[in-house]
Amino acid sequence: MPWSVFLQDEILPLPAGKIGRLVQQVVGGVVHDHAQQVNIHHGRVARGLEEGLADALVALLGSNDLPALKKDEEHLVRLETRFRVQRALLHEDALHFPVALVGELKAAPWSSVSVVSIGSVVFRSRKEVRGNVGNIGLGMGLIAASVTTGIPIRIFPRRIKIEKASFKEVIEEAILVHIIFERPPFVVEIRPKGFDYGYLGPRLAVTSRENLVTFFEDLVRLAASAHWTQMSRTFLETGKLAPDFKDDKDFLRFNQWIAEVASV
Repeated sequence: MPWSVFLQDEILPLPAGKIGRLVQQVVGGVVHDHAQQVNIHHGRVARGLEEGLADALVALLGSNDLPALKKDEEHLVRLETRFRVQRALLHEDALHFPVALVGELKAAPWSSVSVVSIGSVVFRSRKEVRGNVGNIGLGMGLIAASVTTGIPIRIFPRRIKIEKASFKEVIEEAILVHIIFERPPFVVEIRPKGFDYGYLGPRLAVTSRENLVTFFEDLVRLAASAHWTQMSRTFLETGKLAPDFKDDKDFLRFNQWIAEVASV
C-alpha cells in the first residue's frame, strides 16, 4: 500500500529547497519537482511511497530538525465537502449552520472539531475595462453623379467610434476561517467580511473586527479540544495574520496537511 510523509511542525514559509534535497536523497528524482510538491501541498512532502522508503524519509527529515510522520494513504483525511456559510448559531452542544437554500440547519458537535484555522487569503479576479481606440472613417471617395446636376458628389466620411475591451487584474485580501470536523470529515468555511454575527445578540459590536474577535473567543471556549493552528494562535494573541495564501484552495491544502497531523 502507498504511504505519504507529512511534516509535523507548522513551519511557514517551508524550506522547500532543503526539503526537496532530502526527499531526493531517499526517493531519487529531481529536486525542483520535490520542492514544487512542497510549495503546492505544504507539509505533505512525499506521496505514493513504499513503507520502507517512507520510514527512511521520516528518519532523514527528523535528523535534519524536520520532524515528520508517515500515513497510509488509504486512511488519509478526505476534505471533499466544504460548506461556505454566512451565518451560524454557536450553542454549547454544537455549531448550527445552514446546509441548503431553504435555511435548514445542520448541527455539528464541538467534540468532532479537529482543526480551527484562520488565514489571510489573496483573491485575484479579472475586471473588464472599456476604452476608445479612436475614430475610423468610412465611405471615402466619389460616387455616381447627382441625379439632378450630373456632377459627381464626394461623400464625406462617416466616422464611428470603436471600443476595445481590456482586462485588469483585481487583487483583494480577505480573511477565511476553516472549522474542520471529523467523522465524516468536512469543512465549514466562514468569510468574516460577509458573515452575519446576529447570533451575538446584545454582545454585537459596532465594527466587524470586534465581532470577529468575540466570535473567535466563542470558538476558543466551545472548540477547546481542537487543534488550533499556529496562525490562529498568533491572531488571538496579536491580531496579525501571515503569510498570505495565494487563493482559497491553497488555504484548504494547508489545512488538509494540519488535519492529517492532528488526526494521528
